[in-house]
Amino acid sequence: MLNFSEAKALTRQHCDNLVDFARRIVATPSLSGEEGDVAAIICAELKLLAYDDVWTDAVGNIVGKINGGSGPSVMLNGHMDVVDPGPSDGWPHPAYSGEIVDGHLWGRGSVDMKGPVAAMIYGAACFKKLGAQPAGDIFMTVAVSEEIGGLGSEFLMRDFSADCAIVGEPSNNQLRIGHRGRIELQVKFKGRSAHASAPHLGTNPHFAAAKFLQKLDQLPLAEDTILGSATIAPTLYETDQVSSNVIPSEAIVFLDWRNVPSETPDHAIAELKKLAADCGECEVSVTRQMRKTYPGPSQDFASIFPPFSTPSDHALVAAVTPIIAEATGQPVTPDVWNFATDGGHIHAAGIPVIGIGPGDDALAHTNQERIAIADLELGSAIYGPMIGAMMEAVT
Repeated sequence: MLNFSEAKALTRQHCDNLVDFARRIVATPSLSGEEGDVAAIICAELKLLAYDDVWTDAVGNIVGKINGGSGPSVMLNGHMDVVDPGPSDGWPHPAYSGEIVDGHLWGRGSVDMKGPVAAMIYGAACFKKLGAQPAGDIFMTVAVSEEIGGLGSEFLMRDFSADCAIVGEPSNNQLRIGHRGRIELQVKFKGRSAHASAPHLGTNPHFAAAKFLQKLDQLPLAEDTILGSATIAPTLYETDQVSSNVIPSEAIVFLDWRNVPSETPDHAIAELKKLAADCGECEVSVTRQMRKTYPGPSQDFASIFPPFSTPSDHALVAAVTPIIAEATGQPVTPDVWNFATDGGHIHAAGIPVIGIGPGDDALAHTNQERIAIADLELGSAIYGPMIGAMMEAVT
C-alpha cells in the first residue's frame, strides 16, 4: 500500500505541474452549463498523466480510469462548474486571473472546487507515476452542474458504480462524513387578478403568502445525531405580474429546506401543505427546471440534493484516520459539511462516502476565494494513500 511519506515526496516532485494545472482551470470560466472549455483542459491533463481511459458522458461529466487489480474500486468525485464571480470591483485579484499571490492561488473556483479537483487528479496519478497497480480500479469523476443541484452526478450515478467514494469538496484537509440535504420547494398561492384601484374585485394572494410566512417557524423540523438540525428558509418571491398597479393572480414563495435523512421530499411537501391549509388556495411542489448541459442535451431536473452520513465508526473512517493524522499532524475528528455536495447523490446510489479536500470552505462563493499552494500540495499527497487504505478496508 502507498504510504504518506512516499506520496508526499512524489507530490513535491510534481508540485509545479499540479499548480500550473490548477491555475489554468481556475483561469477558465465554467458556469453551470458552460463547462466545455474547462472540460477539454481536464481531459487533456488526465491523458497526459497516463490515465488508462478517459471519457465524457451525455451531459458532459468526465471519467478518468486507472486500471487496477480485482479488488474493490474507489471513486473520487469533484465538479468543474463554478458560481458567477459577481462584481469585478470586489475582487483583490481578477476572478479569472489564476494569479498566485503570497503563496495562494486566487480566483473563482480555486477553493470550490477546481483546486481540490486538481489535487485529486494528481493524487490518484501517484500510482501511474510509481508504476504501481492499485488493488482495484480508480475512477476520477469530474461532474457538471453541481452548483445548481448536482445534475451531473445525479445523471452519472444512474449507470455508474464503485465500492466506495471520496468527495473532494474543501474541508481544510480534514475528514468529513456527511451533510444535510437540500430541497428547493415552491408554495404557489392562487388569487384573482384585478386593477389595484379596485382591490375588492380581486383576490390578493400576497395576504395568503404573508399568513403562511408568519406560520413558517411553527413547522416541525427533525434532528439527526450526526448532521444536526434541519432548517428551512424562505429565499425568493415571485408573482405573475410586472406592473405595480395590478393585483397578481398568483404569488410564489421559494423555500430552501436543509433536510436530514428522515425528511424526504414527499414528507416536506406534506408538512408544507398542512401548514398552508388555512392560508388560502395553494400548490406545493419541488422546483423542477430544464437545465442546459454543455454538450447540448437539456435535462429535466428536480432541485434535490440528498443528505448523507457515514457513521464515525465505519471501516472507511478507521482506515483513513491514521493517514490524515500523519499528514496534518493533528488529531482527526470527523465532522460534517454545512453545505450540500454531490456526495448525497453518490450515497443515494448505495456507495459509502467520505470526504476531504484542500482549501477553506468559508472562502467559497466569496470574492476572497483563494487556496494556499501548501494546502493544495498536502491535499494531493493524502489522496493516494487514502485510496489504497480504502481498498483494503472494503475487501
